[in-house]
Amino acid sequence: MKTLSNSELTIKVSPHGAELCSILHDGKEYLWQADPAFWKRHSPVLFPIVGSVWENEYRHEGVSYALTQHGFARDMDFELMLELEDERALSTG
Repeated sequence: MKTLSNSELTIKVSPHGAELCSILHDGKEYLWQADPAFWKRHSPVLFPIVGSVWENEYRHEGVSYALTQHGFARDMDFELMLELEDERALSTG
């Protein structure tokens, strides 16, 4: 879990799916805290699609690509590539 803060907010981001897991402002949590009794995710990154495509295949210019519901980013692991005091960058791991 990576924590980033500035004078206004503190956020926490999971490397799995680069999922935002916490948004804190003045000690108050503003993001769902993933109670597995109801739903285990916080705020999944749905890339490159929200929802599903017909028969789990995306077709472009005559070529078919496998694409499961909500795309692939939410189930990938990411790693921090660069961290500067005022800049962050993530990449797939």
